[in-house]
Amino acid sequence: MNLIWDTNFVVVDVETTGSNPDYCRIIEIALYLVRGGTIVEAYTSLVNPRQHIPKFIVQMTGITNEMVFSAPDFKKIAPEIKNFLSRENTVFVAHNVNFDYNFVKKSFERLGINFPEIPKLCTLKLARRLINGTGKKNVGSLSEHLGISLKNRHRAFGDAKATAQILLELLEIAENEHNITTTEELLKFQYKPYSSIVISEKLKNKDSIDFKDIPDSPGIYFFVDKYGNYLYIGKGKSLKNRIQSYFSSTTSKKILRLLQATKQIKWETTRTELRALIEESKAIKQYKPEFNILSKKYRNYPFIQISKHEHYPILEITYEPNPSESFCFGPFKNFETARLVFEIIHKKFKLRKCDEEVFKKHNPENCIYFQTKLCLAPCSTNFDSEVYFEEINKVKQFLTSYDDGILNFLETKMSDYANNLQFELANQIKNHIYEIKKVFINNLNKKNNANSNNYILIRNINSIYEVMFIKNGLLAWDYSFNGKFNAKPIKEKVYEIYFNGYLYSDELQAEHIDELRIILNWINQHREEITIINVDDVSAF
Repeated sequence: MNLIWDTNFVVVDVETTGSNPDYCRIIEIALYLVRGGTIVEAYTSLVNPRQHIPKFIVQMTGITNEMVFSAPDFKKIAPEIKNFLSRENTVFVAHNVNFDYNFVKKSFERLGINFPEIPKLCTLKLARRLINGTGKKNVGSLSEHLGISLKNRHRAFGDAKATAQILLELLEIAENEHNITTTEELLKFQYKPYSSIVISEKLKNKDSIDFKDIPDSPGIYFFVDKYGNYLYIGKGKSLKNRIQSYFSSTTSKKILRLLQATKQIKWETTRTELRALIEESKAIKQYKPEFNILSKKYRNYPFIQISKHEHYPILEITYEPNPSESFCFGPFKNFETARLVFEIIHKKFKLRKCDEEVFKKHNPENCIYFQTKLCLAPCSTNFDSEVYFEEINKVKQFLTSYDDGILNFLETKMSDYANNLQFELANQIKNHIYEIKKVFINNLNKKNNANSNNYILIRNINSIYEVMFIKNGLLAWDYSFNGKFNAKPIKEKVYEIYFNGYLYSDELQAEHIDELRIILNWINQHREEITIINVDDVSAF
């Protein structure tokens, strides 16, 4: 069975000339691929429908006949769409899924192209079964309830992105509150009959909670039993909305058991959503609450590492990076991506490949790597060590250069595969590129250590500003305010955080690596909403 976090959920939204797929046509389409708890890639395009767009559609979407006149027709974009939907373990997702599914399927049928037979998942159906505390379950209402930024409403790319973020929230609720871990369970759950449980009747003898005391701000919350044990820890973009939702009617027996065992609810506010994510992860791993999913354990993430102190260091993949002793590049989501990077460098550069025992034998004439020009043979007599360290610097440059490094190399390779119609291989490379781009943090990773990243994030959502200082790859300080941007408290903190003491850290413990991944995923999730300022050169300040 496929786990929900390993599934390719393709979130689709279409804008059309009307409601009937037999007679009406698509005028815009957007697809967002969700996998592993984040948005992996996206595709969007206007579409020439070859028919007139009615006035009420123009008024609702803002898409005019003039806008689609020079847009491609569906035939030209069909291969790209099919590419999204034809991957192994893929699910078609939309809000009111049958509408979007039928329009896309009918568009393929008109062209005589086989439409991929994949399962359908409806976020509207899921939301009705998973989310309480909001009456309407349309994209706008759910986005507001979940604290999701919804821009360009009634445009395919705006609605599809919001739906993708709604899906991520629903997946987390499904796992944590309903013990749903596989795609098969999730697909069945969307059709589960309502079995509404009136919480107020089941919890008659419980002390009432004054919801007026709960702040409408980000934070983490704790359900506590009569012995003071933490039963469940969660996070919310709005603590008030999130905690209140537990006390509406629910279909989850697990949540009913949780509430019946709960004697007290505590919470801690945070200034930003990112801080709430980090603190939730830390708290769950520290207290291991009974009702939290066990997958919240610390995971091991691979790094590429080159020792700083060996005489002629070699490249290696490690799950225990040591930045004080080595140059570290990562963390990668999985071993496969790290292995790909390792093999490319292995073939492209002439670093030593042998272990210490073989190296000490000093016999380059019998070395296959030397004979095939894959090694500089530093074991040779009178070898110039400067030549070897020049090669190491080339490797570092290759790993940390955005335009002329590993990403450029892989993008060229992906294009070659696609041009030779090797689309499966091209897709594999595309997935690796996505993971490596997250390590680059939008072209900011130019330092020699994975935790040497120092930058400032600024996010503006509905005039609420969030400012986050990232030092050594970790969240060092965050601040939020409503209204006009106020630079004064930020200026005061810049020197204190970044320049009052040593800028880089020499440690990467399990909790640090976990936080690195949380921050990388969050940046990738919100990269269109944030401004990133690199804190690179102290002298510039």
